[in-house]
Amino acid sequence: MRIHPVTTGKTVILMAFFIAAWLLQPAAAQNNSLRYNDGPDGHEEELRTIHFVYGLNLGGYFPNNSTANYYNGTGRHSLAETLNRQHNYNRIRESLGYDFELHGLPLDMSYSPAITVGMFGVMLLTEKTGIHGEFNFVRLRASDQFTIKLDRPSFIEGDNVVRYPLSGVEERSEIRLGLQHTAISRENTIHPFFETGVSMVNTKVRENRARIEGANYNIRNIGDTHYNFRDDGIGFGGYASVGIRMDLGDSYALALGGSSSYLGINLGEFDAYYLQFMLFTRLFLNQ
Repeated sequence: MRIHPVTTGKTVILMAFFIAAWLLQPAAAQNNSLRYNDGPDGHEEELRTIHFVYGLNLGGYFPNNSTANYYNGTGRHSLAETLNRQHNYNRIRESLGYDFELHGLPLDMSYSPAITVGMFGVMLLTEKTGIHGEFNFVRLRASDQFTIKLDRPSFIEGDNVVRYPLSGVEERSEIRLGLQHTAISRENTIHPFFETGVSMVNTKVRENRARIEGANYNIRNIGDTHYNFRDDGIGFGGYASVGIRMDLGDSYALALGGSSSYLGINLGEFDAYYLQFMLFTRLFLNQ
């Protein structure tokens, strides 16, 4: 069953709204813009209700493989068409030593896990709850193999079929906006937290190449390249994250956690929503 992107996007936004209303109830109940904690000398210490914290992200990104077949040499970006262009065919024939034909395309391409980097900020409305914003960037590589059949004598069936790598590279830039709720504990320096909200991801295809005998062949549609046509772009969705924050003195903190996002990846004919996963480390540059 195909999930309609617009309907799903509205559902995610409504869910985030109701969660926000529930989490922000304690803030609404306050009767002024200040709160107080016990200071080091036993007297009450005045703190601002609205406080900004920010820092850097570094993590591992585990993409859903459902969109990887965009790079398998079918559709608009045809491997067969690329190999059969006369100048390409002549070059490949010279490197192989025989005439040839495309034998098979991969049907189960997959992404490799990748490193994601980014930054975040939180506007704390109370000691425990704040508005969370985040930007992450990741460069993904999808890969598999295709087969070529050589026109040469063969005494063993399949001996004239050879494999070569096929790959695609894309970049994803994701912006997140939501709520963060932290279970602050005054007895220790470790604090669990939870985040949820909406996200926007921009997908940009960088390359789609076949490699034969050490030479690379760009299989991207020539017309797309010439006219700067894009069949990638912006998609929307939602996310949820959990983790623990560890205070490192008065000024810094380190957080470890995991996150899942339900995103509409705008990539060719792939217009459904897919789950993506991320493990992350955060360095808080202020407290």
